[in-house]
This record gives sequence, C-alpha cells and structure tokens, in this order.
Amino acid sequence: MKPAISLLYFLSGLLIFAGSAYADAALGSRMKERLPKVLLAKTAGTVGEGTDGLLHIRAGADEAVADLAKAENADRKTYFALVARKTEGSASAVAKQWAKAMRAKGKTGHWFRDAKGNWSQK
Repeated sequence: MKPAISLLYFLSGLLIFAGSAYADAALGSRMKERLPKVLLAKTAGTVGEGTDGLLHIRAGADEAVADLAKAENADRKTYFALVARKTEGSASAVAKQWAKAMRAKGKTGHWFRDAKGNWSQK
C-alpha cells in the first residue's frame, strides 16, 4: 500500500508541476502577443508604467487601450506572484523590480507614474 501512496503523491506532484509549467508558458505567450500593442500605447502616450509594475491609463485612452491595460495588468500580477513564489520573495518586491526595469528600458517620450500619481516623461 505504501508504494501506491508514494506513486499517487509523485503523479500528483508531476501534474501540478506540468500544470504550472503550462500556465507559465500560456502567461508568457499572452504577454508576448500583447507586447506590440502595449508599446504602441506607450508611444502614443495613452498608457504609462507605474512604480507598482502595472500599466496606468492616461488621458486620451480609449476603451480598447483600457481593456489592453486591464489584460496586461492581470497577467503581470500573476507573473509577479509566480516569481515571488519561486524566489520566496514578495509579489510587491518583484513588481518594484519590474517597474525599475521598465523605466530603464523606456524610450524617449514614454510616461512614468510615481507612487503619488504624478506623471513624468522620459
């Protein structure tokens, strides 16, 4: 009976790992697919990056841009949580690192929002 239980635990762990890997891949695929639209919105000035690692809508954004930001932010939050779990850190720390990287990679003309809600342009 003990070998059967061990096998059951092994198979359960394998399924959980496989599911997690699939979820990670799907998440990455969605974000990669969305990236050109996110970059266009940043260049247009209708979204900007926040210090919380999320996209924030700016004046002039239409409903499509708002939906884009909502979808991107949902995936970013999931990504931050996954990385935090894997690194035994916090999602907010991962998000802050993401925000720093986005600011460093930002192009001239992109907008950034500080913790107080003030906007600045690179």
